[in-house]
Amino acid sequence: MIEAGRVRVNGEVRRRMPVMVEVGKDVITVDEAEVSAEGAGADVAAGEVPVGALKEEERVYFLLNKPKGILVTSEDPEGRKTVYELMKGVKERVFPVGRLDMDSRGALLMTNDGELANRLTHPRYGVEKTYLVEVDGRVGHGEIEKIKRGTWLGPERAGGRGAGERARSKQGERTERFGVKVVGRERGRTILEVKIAEGKNREIRRVMARVGHTVRDLNRVAIGERITLRGLGVGEYRALSAKEVEWLYKASSPERKAEERAATQAWYERKEMEKERKRLSAEMKDERRKTRDESVGEKAKPFRPQPVRKGRKPFVPPSGRNAGKVLGGSFLGRKRMERESGVPAHEDAGAIQREIRAEHPLGDAAGSDE
Repeated sequence: MIEAGRVRVNGEVRRRMPVMVEVGKDVITVDEAEVSAEGAGADVAAGEVPVGALKEEERVYFLLNKPKGILVTSEDPEGRKTVYELMKGVKERVFPVGRLDMDSRGALLMTNDGELANRLTHPRYGVEKTYLVEVDGRVGHGEIEKIKRGTWLGPERAGGRGAGERARSKQGERTERFGVKVVGRERGRTILEVKIAEGKNREIRRVMARVGHTVRDLNRVAIGERITLRGLGVGEYRALSAKEVEWLYKASSPERKAEERAATQAWYERKEMEKERKRLSAEMKDERRKTRDESVGEKAKPFRPQPVRKGRKPFVPPSGRNAGKVLGGSFLGRKRMERESGVPAHEDAGAIQREIRAEHPLGDAAGSDE
């Protein structure tokens, strides 16, 4: 407020700090409203606001659909356009929540509530932001798994703001786990849905560059699960409803995070118990099978079907009324053979078998194939 020139001491604007004043003697005004000595210790929440004391500014919450080419900052030395130029009609002094670089677009929360802004930006509270990211090339399964597990990032550039701090950490910094899902693929590009709870500078672009892909477009489409850009045009903003603000406080509360951890732990324990039940059931089945085999005896073997062997079928001795045809032929066949050879054929096929068996070393014990 002092740097913005809103504070006057005895009618004179003071922009440099510290500003030394004598309580009870010097007249201090903020936005032409006088600050009394009694007002400095008044309990605003209890309604003890004396005349002339400053009142707490009403908290406001706006959702802005930021377009490309707009800086998320209060002022730019180069004279480029900032998000404050889009917030026309807002009397309160609001500030952006989180990071969104000039080349990115999408949902940006503008508020004067510092407590909620801290909750939404700190990764400890775990409020996820959802992005639609369009990158060059095809992002494979291995690259997606690498992004999900977290990636080591080095310094973004050698010089610039924060270079000294990055130089002290030679190993760089590791990103948190990403939620990544492929939502579309076309020739030469891939569209991903990315969910993250932290907000490092140009984090998504640096991660994609780490795995070899350049970001074409980055659009933040949601903050949490309910604050979306539905019905909000590019460059427009709207005030959040009381239910949306209440949900943001609930989603970023430590109690909500504790509930999520408890639910995750309960899910993990159920999975482990299910694995243990399956393991014990398999052990009991093996024990019953082993006991049954031992009761039958050592020679008892489980039935194993023999494989079907392909090739020539084995010889099967003929049987029935047509058995004689194989050895002695049919009646017409015997008559034909008798005419052609001049040798009378045996009328009895059984006599042929008896003669063959008589000449065989095994005698009657010989099979038909032998």
